[in-house]
Amino acid sequence: MAIQISKKELEELIEKKVREALIKALMELTPYVSDEEQKEIEEIVGNPEDYDESDFETWDGQ
Repeated sequence: MAIQISKKELEELIEKKVREALIKALMELTPYVSDEEQKEIEEIVGNPEDYDESDFETWDGQ
């Protein structure tokens, strides 16, 4: 029994599966941070809300 699928459907399916795999890989590579560790990090670097916008540059993704 053969299954037929359009090129567009195949591309969408591949894109969806690649996205899922990338998200899974990112989640596996992201280390767990306890509440205590997060508090220590925030004490050292502060909170993003406290950063001065002029310290940043716009990035266009290239």
